[in-house]
Amino acid sequence: MTRAAADLILKTACQRVGLVGVSTHSFRRTALTRMHNAGIPLRVIQEISGHSSLEVLQRYLEVTDQQIVDAVKAISSKSNQNSF
Repeated sequence: MTRAAADLILKTACQRVGLVGVSTHSFRRTALTRMHNAGIPLRVIQEISGHSSLEVLQRYLEVTDQQIVDAVKAISSKSNQNSF
């Protein structure tokens, strides 16, 4: 199946159920972000997605505000455990 055919099938299905803003690109971005959130190594995701570099891949990965908060908390709790 060509990319154009997949785009047309998805567009037609979304129109039938009233979904707006959905594309094969958004599906791809969501799949890559979900793999990343599941702990799949970036190099593995890069191979699956066919991106030429990690830099290009990282443009596709969404980061939520909660992930940032959790990352800061993780650092904070680790430094508190190492305090004398």
